[in-house]
Amino acid sequence: MNRGSLYRAGLFLLLLTIITAGCWDNKDLERRALVLGAAVDLTAAGGDLAVTELWKITLEMPVLRRMVTRGGGGGGGGGGEGQDENTMPTWRLTLTGTTFAEAINKAATRSERTLFFGHQKILLMGEELARRGDLQSVLDWWARNRESYLAIEVLLAEGPAGGIMEARPKFARSVSLFLHEQAQQVIKTSRFVKHSLAEVLAALDAGRDILLARVKMGPRQELEVSGAGVIREGRLAGWLTPAETQAALWITGETKGCDILVVPVPELQQTLSVEFGKLQAEVKPLMEEDKLSFTIKIKVEGKIAEKMGNPKLLAAADLQQVENRAARLMEERIRQVLGKLQQQYQADVLGFGRKVEKVRPRQWEAMKGQWRQIYASLPVTVQVKVNIRRTGMVS
Repeated sequence: MNRGSLYRAGLFLLLLTIITAGCWDNKDLERRALVLGAAVDLTAAGGDLAVTELWKITLEMPVLRRMVTRGGGGGGGGGGEGQDENTMPTWRLTLTGTTFAEAINKAATRSERTLFFGHQKILLMGEELARRGDLQSVLDWWARNRESYLAIEVLLAEGPAGGIMEARPKFARSVSLFLHEQAQQVIKTSRFVKHSLAEVLAALDAGRDILLARVKMGPRQELEVSGAGVIREGRLAGWLTPAETQAALWITGETKGCDILVVPVPELQQTLSVEFGKLQAEVKPLMEEDKLSFTIKIKVEGKIAEKMGNPKLLAAADLQQVENRAARLMEERIRQVLGKLQQQYQADVLGFGRKVEKVRPRQWEAMKGQWRQIYASLPVTVQVKVNIRRTGMVS
């Protein structure tokens, strides 16, 4: 296949990606700028404006004609034809305003096409904005916009969100499409979370704490989606590492499978990788003499995905030793993330309060006003059982 055919194929695939979410016609493509993603930040106000801060929104839109020109086009809206093949066939438009509605309305002064949000894939919020702003207010424009797609993925940037849009994904030719596709990898790992706009709006509206996926820039403008931001009372309280995020999702039972737990067993002179096949979690509130506590019971079925060190085959007693060591490791990591969420952040992202409300509604009414203080010192018992069904050996 020659280069022209490759670019035509790329154009066809991009068109398929951005039009499958709704109806379209020639008029749409000719007169509309299709927004694939939005990154929102706080920025210092300039000029004589009375306000001290402005919203800044960076929109990413595909420039379809660049898909069929030699080498693609620039990602920052600059440049023309015949640019380097590593540049992105997208246009980034940065707008500011005292509200998002005002900022987006200013697009009419910068683009001859009407912005269309019906195919938006991701909404990325900057770290400073998430720490200082009310996320419910930030999302209000998207909740009201009739073009908005409630299945948009909502993510948090480590640092400014606008800077993430300058990344250069290795394979994807759009940062927004990369982040959208990366979010689907949650079925392979629980080192990050995935939440839609609808889910985030529902949580914030109900006053619930929530975890949101973290996006950060790596070396050579490469992106990494891992870890989570802890949203407490509508603001970013802090971060969980990828390993802590993994442990949090073990508690909620949201692990989709394929998680890998590295289990060192010094007694066997081996280090094993246990791949999860099935995980069941049970979180129960207990009330004894008006004292509340929780019990977390987790059952894992898995297999040995890899064994390093001593080449000796595992005997039945050895396998039980691996299972016990894996269970202890999981319990340690769960207690670690519980300590961070309870004492450091006092953020009930695991939904303990909702469980009390469900099974003990009368007691919940009495304690909900002081729930954060109660939650911070809540005794939690953790029990993990690991059952390795297969050793992974091929005969």
